[in-house]
Amino acid sequence: MPILYVTEQGAMVRHQAGRVVVRREDRILSDLPDFKCEQIVVFGNVQLTTDLINFCFAQGIDVAFLSTNGKYRGRLQSPLAKNATLRLRQYERTTNADFCLRNAASIVGGKIDNMVAMVRQQRRLREDGRSPVAELQSVREKLPRASSLDSLNGYEGTATASYFRAFRAALKGEWEFDTRSYHPPADPANSLLSFLYTLIHNDVSAAINIVGLDPWLGVFHRPRLGHAALASDLMEEHRAALADRLALTLLNKRIVLESDFVVTPEHRFRLLPVALKRVLELYARSLNETVFYSPTNIQTSYRQVIELQVRRFARVVLGEEEVYRPFQAWRE
Repeated sequence: MPILYVTEQGAMVRHQAGRVVVRREDRILSDLPDFKCEQIVVFGNVQLTTDLINFCFAQGIDVAFLSTNGKYRGRLQSPLAKNATLRLRQYERTTNADFCLRNAASIVGGKIDNMVAMVRQQRRLREDGRSPVAELQSVREKLPRASSLDSLNGYEGTATASYFRAFRAALKGEWEFDTRSYHPPADPANSLLSFLYTLIHNDVSAAINIVGLDPWLGVFHRPRLGHAALASDLMEEHRAALADRLALTLLNKRIVLESDFVVTPEHRFRLLPVALKRVLELYARSLNETVFYSPTNIQTSYRQVIELQVRRFARVVLGEEEVYRPFQAWRE
């Protein structure tokens, strides 16, 4: 598995004899050849040895740190890609309001297209006659009229509200989900969505670092202290295909149960360790799924698609392509 997730509290991750080893006391929890490790994601109280850190720096392996609740804390990463020209061009381009609005509209359009495709995947919605496809398409048609990022953000909010009404209708059983909520999530289903979005944001951030763009400077999300705005921009097209689809599978097939969540003293929902491992395993499986990528006419993993899309944005920054075109998960 290219991504090593370490969730065991008190674990130690070492690099020894050409292998990455996760150990807690006398137990070996994971042991894999180092050449198979492309990224490490640790949750909570996990220690990394100096030898492992030096190995990650030397091999360009990204290490992300999340809390036990799945909240992103930061990352250990090798020196940024040595492409000053790309970054200088990014700084110039993102100060151009027209460039930002044009590409932000395309990002939102791609997000809505994947929302529509996701809704169409849900047979129960079509049978019940409750599909919001027409409403989503109506918002999609209005995007060219957006005269500012604020108005574009309003259209995106309208589409998202409509979409999550469909998501709620697609949920089976007694899952509580009135609307999409965060800061903090109001229920286990919202908590699961937020956690999956954090995983996608982390993978997009890692790809941005590989390509050499500045993750803090985007075109749609406003820059603010501690927010990787470009990662938030470029993850939008992947929400429905990766996170929302997986969340419905986990919830509707009872792979994750209400009893798999505990409430922390901060009134946040947290997955128990066994359930967390199930979610991470299925998320990794989703990343490894083979999909068709039409810009290069190849079959590749969804994880590779994320990097290819970041490179696509880099070509837009350099003027090699006119406007960024999001990945159409169900159409390409």
